[in-house]
Order: sequence, then structure tokens, then C-alpha cells
Amino acid sequence: MDEEAKQFRDGLLNEIDAERTAGGDYSRTCFIDRACEILEAGEEFTEYHICLGRKDLRPGWPVQVDAYSFSPSDGVLNLIICEFSGAAEPEPLLTDEVKKLVQSGYRFLEGSIHGRVSELWDESHDAHALAREVFSFASEEMTKAYIYLVSDRPLSAQLGKIPQPSIGTQEVELQLWDIGRLARMEASAKGREEIKIDFLGQHGRGIPALSAGLDAASRYRSYMCVMPGTVLADLYDRFGGRILEQNVRAFLGEGRKVNKGIRETLRNAPAMFFAFNNGLTTTVSDLEMELDEDGQSVITSATGFQVVNGGQTTASLYWARKAGIDLSKVFVQMKLSQLPDDALFDDSVRDIARYANAQNAVSASDLFAGHPYFKRLEALSRQTVAPPVKVGEISGYWYFERTLGSYKVEIKRKNGLAAKTWQMLHPKRQVLTKTDVARYEVTFGGQPHVVSSGGQKNIAAFGKIISPAWDADPEVFDAEYFKHLVCRAILTRSVDGLIPKQAWYPGSIVRPLSSYTLAIMSERMKQSGLQLDYETIWKSQSPSAVFVEEAMLIASEVLPLLQEIPEEQVRNRLVTEWVKKEACWIRVVNSDVALSAQFLGSLASGPEGRKPKGKGWPVKAQSLWKDGSWKRLREWNKASDVLTPAETDLVDRAAIAATFGFKGFRLTKLEEAWDRAVENGFV
Repeated sequence: MDEEAKQFRDGLLNEIDAERTAGGDYSRTCFIDRACEILEAGEEFTEYHICLGRKDLRPGWPVQVDAYSFSPSDGVLNLIICEFSGAAEPEPLLTDEVKKLVQSGYRFLEGSIHGRVSELWDESHDAHALAREVFSFASEEMTKAYIYLVSDRPLSAQLGKIPQPSIGTQEVELQLWDIGRLARMEASAKGREEIKIDFLGQHGRGIPALSAGLDAASRYRSYMCVMPGTVLADLYDRFGGRILEQNVRAFLGEGRKVNKGIRETLRNAPAMFFAFNNGLTTTVSDLEMELDEDGQSVITSATGFQVVNGGQTTASLYWARKAGIDLSKVFVQMKLSQLPDDALFDDSVRDIARYANAQNAVSASDLFAGHPYFKRLEALSRQTVAPPVKVGEISGYWYFERTLGSYKVEIKRKNGLAAKTWQMLHPKRQVLTKTDVARYEVTFGGQPHVVSSGGQKNIAAFGKIISPAWDADPEVFDAEYFKHLVCRAILTRSVDGLIPKQAWYPGSIVRPLSSYTLAIMSERMKQSGLQLDYETIWKSQSPSAVFVEEAMLIASEVLPLLQEIPEEQVRNRLVTEWVKKEACWIRVVNSDVALSAQFLGSLASGPEGRKPKGKGWPVKAQSLWKDGSWKRLREWNKASDVLTPAETDLVDRAAIAATFGFKGFRLTKLEEAWDRAVENGFV
């Protein structure tokens, strides 16, 4: 195990240990969850669910599953199995061990499809329901199956060949993710193993490309290309949704008009596809080119290949070939841009996606990832100092990670004592991601069924909430809002950690149960005209004892409402599918789950969930002076040079004023300066 992997493993185990509030097998469950988070961030799969099941089919023949993910859009089933050591010096994973672990996962897959492996577990167990769901999925939708082995141990340097299992004539692909490979993915600034395509070696041909002829001052290169349909289908077959990672939409399905049209063209006039289809817009971080035998420029390899517009075309070609349609005469026009692989890469790709997508309407929530709301959170997180968690600790910050991997990048930019000091001020436990923020806000907003539908769907739903609120009054999202958000993070993480400690907890559904518990508590607080005492939570940076006691009581009452699934609601009675239904949330809301008098007595007056409050400009201008916003605007304008000379002078005065006494004409001009700055990107 190399030093980088060792450091990653030590940090990961420390993180798990810090979060662990229960004994037994919970450390292993935490590792599975963290490993799946890393793989989900890397677009290996989406919407994973923990499902711990291990039984012996017969002595020496274990059947195992630890997590799973379905992808109906491309017919992919992912089963995840885990080997967790937790030892200070883990032994390498040897060939025989890997074979046995893979076989245990394969037995679950094969037994679900062709056998009666579900009968190993009681009907109330998640593994029973999962086996039934795998059977239905394989019968109706499955085109490919993967078995992922994740481990906190390194693979042996002498690892032998692992036999490739199959279901009938269909191979089951193996993915071995030891601690070293997980570390490499986590270390990537983009959180994924970057896609690298060798067009010559893997597809036998380069991609014809004509330079757009941009001048030398341009920060990017662009080409018009001709992509063979067979190559594009191969890429989707190999990488799946990963090549659509930056696409603002997932594959919309063949029922959409555009996809029916694509299929009809492929079937009846494949040679006309180039003329009829709008083509692709793609990006790469690096590429290699050469001249072919005819003297034509061709792309021989590409790194970081992404389809930012044309996901429907890409997936439709794949499915058409699966249906037996010949793609040998199909070619697709493709605009390819090589962008600088720097901090602006994701923003540049997002802007290209914004302007390129026209085949199907793109909603505001699709493009929400680049919303100024997140820029505001980033700024607030760098300015708002949080009280210390314990006596003797220093005050620090809750670091909002607007760009995936930016926390690690910040650490790498510093050396020695500076790096350690920065980490003390920005501890790992106080990092917030976009997915985190969306989860906390949508949960407390009373939509736990949406939260349970997966991170990407939840962020899209979150966009529909925040975008109109931002348009109405962006100043609502101020330092006080950020403190409330952090308090919700503290409470949610506390409940996540405490539920597995309870004797009544069955395992596997901690996050849905946590979200439903907090959502119903929030709903009952609103009904009572009360809200959490955010000021006390912020000052202590921890939940109160009365909150903890109440949350665990409510969770125990909510649990059976999630487990006892109405027969007409979910095909195979899988809890992780039932909790995605609005009917599940309605059932919980209409239940007799109630808050105790003791807990109600600990709350503050006012409705739960901070609502926008109208502020007159004089009051607002003074509050901006109090929180240092005029100083921030002055520094911002020095670099941006947006304000007029008169506005600049007034802002400079407001920034250094000992007291805020602006009135009349000057106050009006300050408002104009503020509005002009906000319109030009100041947050």
C-alpha cells in the first residue's frame, strides 16, 4: 500500500471513528456508505442504497450483498459487496479471498434471477425484497450487471486472474475497488476517475476534425468533428452515464418524440442521420491529434470526454444497436471544445450546456448547479466564524464546497504549518457539499420522499424551491440563513449517527428514517407555530439533550410506517422504493406521531423554516454596514470596476464609516450602487 493510500485510509478510518456512535458492525456500515459515496461522486453509479444481507446457502457457500443501485435508463444493475478490516496494518487482499467474495455476490445475483435466494431471509428483511426486485428487473429491464467489491485493504501486488462470471450468455462485469483505487478517485479534484479514450487503439480509427481557427488569445480550442455512430454507441456501452456527467438531463427515454424520431431515422434512413440530427456538443480537458494517410487531421485520443448536449442521441444510438439496428452507415456531427483543466472548467462546461441545449426544454432546476445561491453560500462560509465545539478548541468555519474537491485543493496549496493551521480552522467534519445542503433544506421543508429519491433528483427539486426565492429577494440568504443551515446540518448528522445505536433499529435505512424523522418534527413544529432555538444550537454547535431524546422517540414511531408497506404501493415491497413515494410521506403526516410537551417547551416562538422578511432600504443598508458587506463590496469593485466614480466614492465612505448615518440622496445612490453590483455578479 503506497503512502497516499495509507494517508487516505487513516483519514477515512478516523472520520468513521469520529462519526461512530454505536459499536458492533456500524464501522463496517459507515465504510460501505463512504465508499459508495465516493463511487457515486465518480459517476460509477447513482442512487445507491445500503442493504446488508449475508447468509449461507449451504456450509461454505455464503451469499452476500451490502448495497445496490438500479439504473433503469440504461438497464444496469450494480451490486456492492464489502470486505472491511479496520486493522491498523491491513493485510493485502489475496486472489482466493477476492474469488470467494465475488462468488458470494454472484450467488446473490444468480440466486435472485434463477433461484429462490430471497427465501434465505424473512419477508421483512430488505435483502428478501431486494432479491425479488432483482428478479423483476432482470426479467424486464436489465441489460448489464456489475459486481463491485470495495475494501479498506489493498489488493495484493500478485493478484491472479479472477474468473468472469456470467448470467446465461451475458457476462457480469467485476469492479475491484481496494483502498488505493478509492484514494485515487477521492484525490481527484473532480471526484472521479477521468475518462480517457484511445480512439485508435480501442476503436480502430481516429475522429476526423476540422479546427475552428480561433485566434491565439482564445482560452480554448474548438473543432468540428464527424463521430461514427458505432463509436458513440461503444462509448455509452463502456462508460454509461459517466460520459453524460456534465449533461443537464439524463436520458429521457424512447417514449419522447425526439427519441422516436431518432430511431425511425436509424431504421429507415441511416445514411441521412448526419443531415437530420442536430449533433453533439462535447468537451475534453486534453486531446491528441495527428494526420492520417490522406493528410486529414484526426483525434487519436481524448481525456475528460463529456457530452454536454446530445445525451438523447448518444443513448438512443446505444439502444438502437441493442435492438439490432445496424449503425455502420450512421455518422454524427460533433462540436468539440478543449477547455483549460482549471478551477473554471466546471463553470465553462455548465455555460456551454446552458446555451447548447435546445432539443428539449431545459428547466431552471436542470442548470441549478451554477446558481448564484451557491456562490453566496461559498462567500458566507468563508466569512462566518463558528463557535468552538468543545471548551479549549478554537473557533473555525463551516466550509461550503461549491466546486467538488475544492477542500482538498485548498489543503494542497499550503505546506507544513500553514496546511495544519488551515485544517484546524476548517475541520473535515465541518465541510458542506451541494448535496448536503439540498438534503438538509428539502428535509426541513417537508419533502423527505424527494430526499430519499437520491442526491441528483433532490438537487433538482431544491432548485425549484431556491430559484424563485432568490429571484424574489436574494438578500434573504444572509449570514443568519447560513447559521440556520449549519444548525440543520448539525441536527441531521446527529440523528444519522444516533439511529444505528438504538436497539430497535433494523439496519439499512438510516438516511430515509433520519429524513422522515426530521421532516415530521419540522412539520409538527410549524403546526404549533414554533421553531427550533437556532441561536442556542449555533452557540453550542451541538443538539440539546431534549432534542436528541425527542428525535429518537419520533424515529421509533416513524420506523413502522416506513416498514409496513401497503401492498398496492410497491411491486416488491422494497422499503427504499416505498420511501420515495409521496404516499409514504402523506401516511407519516397523517399519522398520530406527535411532539412531547417537554420538547415543545424547549422551542422558540415563530414558524419553523425561516421565511423572507421585507426590509426597507434604510434598515437593510445599515445591516449591510454591520455585517461588513460594504467593505466586501469595496474590495470586489477594486477588481471588477463596475461602479461609477460617484458610487465608488460613496461605497468607500460606507466601508470605513465609524457609524452608519447615510440619509436622503446619498442613501438612494448607495442603493443604486448595491443593485448595480448584484446585477454584475457581486454576492
